[in-house]
Amino acid sequence: MKPIAVLSGDKRQDYICQYLNQNGYHAYMKSTMDFNQDEYIICSTPLCKKGKYLNCDFYSSFPMDTFIHLLKPGQTIFAGSIPKDLHNIKNVKFIDILHDETVVWNNAVLTAEGLVSSIINNTDSTIRNARILILGFGKCGINVARILSSLSAKISIYDHTALHLIQARAYGYEGIEYDDLIHHIHKFDVIINTVPKEIFKENHYLKLKSSCVLFEIASAPYGFKDELASKYNLSLITCPGIPGATAPKAAGELIAKSIISYLERTEINGS
Repeated sequence: MKPIAVLSGDKRQDYICQYLNQNGYHAYMKSTMDFNQDEYIICSTPLCKKGKYLNCDFYSSFPMDTFIHLLKPGQTIFAGSIPKDLHNIKNVKFIDILHDETVVWNNAVLTAEGLVSSIINNTDSTIRNARILILGFGKCGINVARILSSLSAKISIYDHTALHLIQARAYGYEGIEYDDLIHHIHKFDVIINTVPKEIFKENHYLKLKSSCVLFEIASAPYGFKDELASKYNLSLITCPGIPGATAPKAAGELIAKSIISYLERTEINGS
């Protein structure tokens, strides 16, 4: 196998490279856009910035279209949150590590852990006894609720899926349906969004108490609206890439293990 190129990015990329080398692979950090000799290229998670630029640390605005044109037939690209249209490019294989359930679940755990420090640093009260609403009860929502409830926060859950609300209530959390949100949101100290979709309308922002702090941990297109938070003088804390910021070693090694698993499978299957 040829050396594996790890495109320079945040600290996760460094730990991916280290882990691969420690486990029998020849990986190296790459800080150029010459991919002619590379069979495998490990890009960042997410792959894109603002939907149109390559996510790397040595170019602030390198166009995705240019990056795609630099790729060669037969190459395999590893990254996270890969746009769907890239999977249709012929002769270049895109592997989205965020389609690996092990990565997704453990990333959610790391996100929940990192969020705790952000809440502590951006609120004036303790987590203990804080009234916290979590929007979405998927992998991130479950882990955020678990960790915050262990710190004695009072947790409420909104999710559009009836089964998820049943599960939330089974865990002992308050489950709130959409039509009832408007009657409850005035009581929360913290609201955490985990869903990449707008849930609140303007009348919801209007009902929030001024001391409530909003935390956005979903990916684009996000759930909270900056302009509405500003209009009602609410604190909105956007927390992109928490695992890469607060636990880059664990997050990087998690990605590296997923890549090794893929490489081992393709070697066995001969594809």
